[in-house]
Amino acid sequence: MHNAPPVVYPVGRFVWGRLLFVAVGVLSAVGLLSWQVQTQATGPMLWAAWMLWGVCAGFAALWAPRQALMGGRLGWNGEAWFWQTDADSADQAQAVAVAVGVDIGQGLLLWVNPLDEQGHAQGRLLCAWLQAGAMPSKWHGFRCAVYSRPKTAALPDRDLQERL
Repeated sequence: MHNAPPVVYPVGRFVWGRLLFVAVGVLSAVGLLSWQVQTQATGPMLWAAWMLWGVCAGFAALWAPRQALMGGRLGWNGEAWFWQTDADSADQAQAVAVAVGVDIGQGLLLWVNPLDEQGHAQGRLLCAWLQAGAMPSKWHGFRCAVYSRPKTAALPDRDLQERL
C-alpha cells in the first residue's frame, strides 16, 4: 500500500505536442541537410537518406497521436492506478501502471501502461501530459501519489531468525 491519498486528476490535450513534433522534424531535417553539406553527398546515397527521413517522419506522424492519452482521468485509489475516459463510468476503469517520464514542476509527462487482471502489462505504452493548472487544488496530492513508494511489509521475528 502507498501512503499517498486517493486522487483523480484530469488529463487534457497537450497543447504544445504538435509544435514540439514539428520542431523535432525541422531540427532533424536541418541535421540531415548539414550532413549533406559537410559530406557533399550526391546521388543515390543522398536520395536514400532523404527518403529514409521522410518515411521515419511519416510513420512518426501516424504513430505519435495514437500514443497519447487524452480526454479522461488518471486516478490513484490508495492502492492502484486506473484510467477512465470521459465516457466511462466508475465501473469501467482500466488498471494501469504509471512511471514519470519528465517532471517540470508544473507539468508531468507520465508513461502509462494498461494492465490485465493479473497485473501484467498489456498493450502499448502510452503517454499522458498533466498540468498543475488543470486542477491546482489536487496537484500536490497527485504528485505525492506519483512519487510515493510502496511500504515494505516488516518480516516477522521468526522469519528473520531463520534467515540468519
